[in-house]
Amino acid sequence: MLYLSEVLRVPVVDAAGARLGRVDDLRVDSQRGIVDRLLLRTRGGAAQAVPWSAIDSFSPEHRRVSLSEGVPLTPWAGPEIDTLCLRRDVLDRQIIDTQGRKVVKVNDIALEPTGSTLVMKRVEIGLAGAVRRLFAGALAPRTLKRLTEGLSQQGIPWDYVAMVEPGSARIRLKVHQQLARMHPADLADILEDLGRVQRRELVSALDPETAALALSEADPSVQAAVVEAMHVERAADVLEEMAPDEAADILGDLPEARLQAVLEAMEEEDADEVRGLLAFEEDTAGGLMTSDFFHARADWTVGETLAMLQKVDEDLIPEMDEIPVTHPDERLAGVVPLVRLVRAPGGRPVTEFMRREARAVTTSTPFKEVVERFEKYHLRALAVVDEFGSLKGMINIEDVLTKLVKGD
Repeated sequence: MLYLSEVLRVPVVDAAGARLGRVDDLRVDSQRGIVDRLLLRTRGGAAQAVPWSAIDSFSPEHRRVSLSEGVPLTPWAGPEIDTLCLRRDVLDRQIIDTQGRKVVKVNDIALEPTGSTLVMKRVEIGLAGAVRRLFAGALAPRTLKRLTEGLSQQGIPWDYVAMVEPGSARIRLKVHQQLARMHPADLADILEDLGRVQRRELVSALDPETAALALSEADPSVQAAVVEAMHVERAADVLEEMAPDEAADILGDLPEARLQAVLEAMEEEDADEVRGLLAFEEDTAGGLMTSDFFHARADWTVGETLAMLQKVDEDLIPEMDEIPVTHPDERLAGVVPLVRLVRAPGGRPVTEFMRREARAVTTSTPFKEVVERFEKYHLRALAVVDEFGSLKGMINIEDVLTKLVKGD
């Protein structure tokens, strides 16, 4: 096994033994992890690229890399799609360990010779990698090997590494495939451990739905920071995938100019819902409720209600045991227990199974009273009405608990 720290700065000579420069970097195919170019820095400071197939002898332990006869040096023009330069793009960078679900720093990179190829096997995050990185070139390879033998050799296989540094868009597909399988709460923890720019890169690498799920689990300060750092159009796409109340909470923490810019970039219907919620004070029922929810009409039958329930998006059906029922003018008529609804004959009016004493609150009800109502009646959801009794939204127990835990 070789390590990048042992390879960097090793002299490069031509077939006649004349020195050409030093190893500056190794370029790899980021999908397969195979080294395809050696990048060297000449004495004049110019960066040159050499195909890996043109290397005759690669012996970092002997401090020498020899090229085959007649190999031309090609000026290095910079990164290309689906490639990485290990020193520049990976070494000393923050990466995501998708198996351990955490953010770590790369101390070194392990490379394995396989036939005529050199394969990137893993990134090193332990103490041994840090020591090797620090003393490579200053100590003899054998001395350095003895020094690191008793130290932690923690490594992450390349297949479980996700890059989040700026410019990583060229491997965004790999990042998305790895991170999209993670639980949103784990992604939220990762977001909180990253810096501002890395957070933006991570969210940009995910599809809007996955980004929205992760963002909804993050700390409010992180949510606002991420949305503020993103391009306006991208921020709008992500917020459109969130529940209106969650989107409103995030936008409410942004500067007014940024808030208005994102709202203008959102779809008109989504933006109108969020604007309506932003009009309420944060510590009231109106500020906590969501305007996206399922409710039945008082003139529906049980069968019609259940049929409509099956058609709506599951995100609009929070974990509740009662469904609100409204009159044609949107006034709250009552609530029907879901367990009674599914057992009732399909042709009977839904109002026959409705409890008319709905424990609703108004949009101006303080958060403290909302909590008391949930505790007193052991509710999972609570209807919110305006001063005229019209149903305006629903508060879910999850939103109440989240606000209590975060101490908002």
